[in-house]
Amino acid sequence: MKDLYKILGVSEEANADAIKKAYRKLAKENHPDATGGDKKKTERFKEVNEAYTVLSDQQKRREYDRLRSAPVGADGMPEGFDPDSFAQVFGGGAQAGGFGDLGDMFANLFGNAGPFTRGRGRGRPQARGADMVGNLEVTFKDAALGVRQTIRSGSGKSVNVNIPAGVETGARLRVPGQGAPAPKSGQPGDLYLDIVVQSDVHLRRNDDDVELALPLTLGEAVLGTHVDVPTLDGTVRLTIPAGTSSGAKLRLRGKGIKRPDGVRGDQLCHVEIVVPRLKPDDVESRRLVEELENRTKPTKPRGF
Repeated sequence: MKDLYKILGVSEEANADAIKKAYRKLAKENHPDATGGDKKKTERFKEVNEAYTVLSDQQKRREYDRLRSAPVGADGMPEGFDPDSFAQVFGGGAQAGGFGDLGDMFANLFGNAGPFTRGRGRGRPQARGADMVGNLEVTFKDAALGVRQTIRSGSGKSVNVNIPAGVETGARLRVPGQGAPAPKSGQPGDLYLDIVVQSDVHLRRNDDDVELALPLTLGEAVLGTHVDVPTLDGTVRLTIPAGTSSGAKLRLRGKGIKRPDGVRGDQLCHVEIVVPRLKPDDVESRRLVEELENRTKPTKPRGF
């Protein structure tokens, strides 16, 4: 049986945060967009997604741990293995990294398809359409807050899918029954959508928070002011306290990524003071700056 913990490089006691952190690192390193389509890394990327799908879900993880530690019977199956229960736990709906039919699920976890065919049960073959895989680009905002989006299925019809809030590049959504049509009256294949999150011109993600570089003039930082800043919810007026230094972080609570429980992270605005370049003949401006420097020059030695 595949060691999903080893695939993600975490211990069996790893908590949800550690599993999530390991997945993000590996998904970023092995995503096809970052590796130029390297076949080995693409397979590694799929393997990492499958491992995360199981270990990030409490029910799937419990069942995986149970099967992993169960003795193997004479038929090569873990003792107590029930196909219907297995399908119910791992079959899922449209979700990140979802598995396909029962044979696919068994093969993904156990390394081979065993006695299962493409059907719901043992020894019951069923004509089935091919699975299809495609990329789905979503905006930074839609990925952060979630959205319902219309896509084209394998049969050519329009289908609405839910893009979960907080989804990241590398996540895979499974849309059951929307792959290639099956011959005659068989079951259609599934459609897998690899998410690609578009970058935002102003915002970037940091876990459940978003970050913004906020340039301020010297006067704005010294005297304080109000500035309009972009957020996921539109423009917001932010108060800049007098005496704000470069490197300060101004927090907008609840303006970040939406978590599964509905609570949102924050937006952090990183202050960058833009120092003006004075013209050589601008004597008056230079005099004013020198006067300000003399008035505000620190009396304590510099350093830590």
